[in-house]
Amino acid sequence: MQDGARPHRTEQVFRFLDEYFGNRVIALEYPKFTGAGMDWPPYSPDLTPCDYFLWGTLKNIVYPKHPATLDELESAICVACESISVETVRNVMANFILRLRHLCCANGEHFENIVM
Repeated sequence: MQDGARPHRTEQVFRFLDEYFGNRVIALEYPKFTGAGMDWPPYSPDLTPCDYFLWGTLKNIVYPKHPATLDELESAICVACESISVETVRNVMANFILRLRHLCCANGEHFENIVM
């Protein structure tokens, strides 16, 4: 689930996710509707690599170029994604595992930024 917006947490959406992903879904209130999956930690909105790394990185690369059209924007995003090295992705994923461990130690509560 991308965020906790109400339209993303309807019974219809949860049924769809359950049909395709079963108990592999982590989403706010998902277990209430399906009896499967995991509840998203409510105090951890920036837990995923896309939230704590990718979106900011892409903005920093794409915005300075001031794409004027949708095609230019799409192209700039593709180029920016391709510019992220495999080593960087490995480091981001290692940080993700570390974040999950900290989350477990904090019993799902908020914790301060992790610097690697």
